[in-house]
Amino acid sequence: MSEITVRPMTPDDVDDTVRVQLAAFAAAGETITLTQAQLARTKSRHRYFIDHDQGGAWAATVDAEIVGCGLALKREGLWGLSLLVVDPATQSQGVGRQLLDATLRYAEGCERAIIQSSSDSRAIRAYATSGFDLFPQMLATGTPVVDAAPGSVNRVRVAGPADFAFADEVDRAVRGAARGADHGFIEPGTDMYAVDDADGRGYVYRRDSDIYLLAATDDDTAAALLWRCFQRLAELDVEAAVDHLTAEQQWAIDACITARLKMAPGGPVFWRGATPPRSYLPSGAFL
Repeated sequence: MSEITVRPMTPDDVDDTVRVQLAAFAAAGETITLTQAQLARTKSRHRYFIDHDQGGAWAATVDAEIVGCGLALKREGLWGLSLLVVDPATQSQGVGRQLLDATLRYAEGCERAIIQSSSDSRAIRAYATSGFDLFPQMLATGTPVVDAAPGSVNRVRVAGPADFAFADEVDRAVRGAARGADHGFIEPGTDMYAVDDADGRGYVYRRDSDIYLLAATDDDTAAALLWRCFQRLAELDVEAAVDHLTAEQQWAIDACITARLKMAPGGPVFWRGATPPRSYLPSGAFL
């Protein structure tokens, strides 16, 4: 293979980096048929990182052809890897390692760092040898049965853009960093719910089947938010997907089992400078 070049991503790269992303997912058995709206959102995500995290947006080329990309964010004292993909035809040739090293330079000065990994053994080895601790995770899927929803679900209210500052306060308390402008990208097309009372504070986003992200100051509040999402999915007759469940999220595991979801192993999460927050389910893309 010709020499690998890793350089900052530009807006002109987006069509090719998304092409590589979809090809890498398909090679990993995650073939996704995107609607035009979903494809447009995926491209918008790549552009968003170029605009908001230029130091974390990298493309890898061979003979001027894009063969990989890495996207990382930095929010206050938290760094996170949002995406690292390599074209299947050039995997296992050092492209991923060079992209990872480039994105990790963006982590300079951060106290905490997180990587949500696939189950690919090469990715796991790369992250484990980069100063991160590995935490196994589970994935829960299925049509939720909500007959046993706790009464605490009545604490939950519908939320929206007016709650972004509140959500930032919750995130600082839970993960040590606010999301800031990320809320403006995440919220459109989601259900957003919140709890803010004497017993606790928290919020959640639901997008399609996914519990997209959840943060709360305590387990009971987190469980109430999760059950409200289950109720909404049951109303819509849509299956649920609750990802990123570590041993720290027993409140969520209990809720998923009670709602009759099926549990299966998922890819691990890696943390540096911290352990997985307890009342928290991260977004795969925005951590």
